[in-house]
Amino acid sequence: MILSHEHRFIFIEVPLTGTTAIARELCESYGAEEILNKHSHLSEFWRGATADEKRYTVSAGVRHPLDRLLSYYTKLCNNHRGAFTDSARFESNGGWVTAADRERFQFIEKTGRDFEAYLRRFHGGTRPSISQYNWGSRRYHHIIRFEALNEGFHGFLRKVGVEPIRDLPAGNTTAGRERVFFDAYPQALHPHLRRVFGPLAREWGYDFPASWGAEALPLSSRLQYALWNGAGRLATQVLHLTPHHYQKLRTGLGNAGPAEPKG
Repeated sequence: MILSHEHRFIFIEVPLTGTTAIARELCESYGAEEILNKHSHLSEFWRGATADEKRYTVSAGVRHPLDRLLSYYTKLCNNHRGAFTDSARFESNGGWVTAADRERFQFIEKTGRDFEAYLRRFHGGTRPSISQYNWGSRRYHHIIRFEALNEGFHGFLRKVGVEPIRDLPAGNTTAGRERVFFDAYPQALHPHLRRVFGPLAREWGYDFPASWGAEALPLSSRLQYALWNGAGRLATQVLHLTPHHYQKLRTGLGNAGPAEPKG
């Protein structure tokens, strides 16, 4: 998470949405600082924030959930920067690589990078995918879309009264991934993936190709999505729990449901 008292803003580093480049640029060129952990949620900042800090402009990045998923999968396939085999980066040793990340990495290694097998194993359930970062979205003042990263970043700077000094340098790019990410997904899974990821995609203003189906999303999928997100907002905004508590609960329940991509 990035904070600037001078310019009165908070930038939420949602994983896999171009946050590394933005965070570095905010700190190096605009006097901001990194606080808490890299991918902390807004609720974690608000727990100790002053009344004045709660009025700061909040920005976060978004990306089509299937684009994020493919980027995460590609990082696993590439063992991005050796993270998934480096014990120093394991969560149990204070790092960010979770047991779920390692399980996915090992599965990919055993199956020879079979993307369809990976999807069926880890995203084959019927419960709709959710994003814990969604639980604070009602307090976001500006969204930076991955598909227009530079323009969105400059728009954010101008929103807080800062004139951009240069274009956004690239950072932490994922090698070897599909440019048209929809093409990577097996046709046999299109209807299922649309049901699972459709509600989340729609909430962030994204859609799917017409060839994936034009029928309305199932009511059951939409209701489950609303229920899980309502519970998440209640937990973080009323009960003041952080999404890390939710992650521990999910692990305790057998890691049910699709996990949110990290990295």
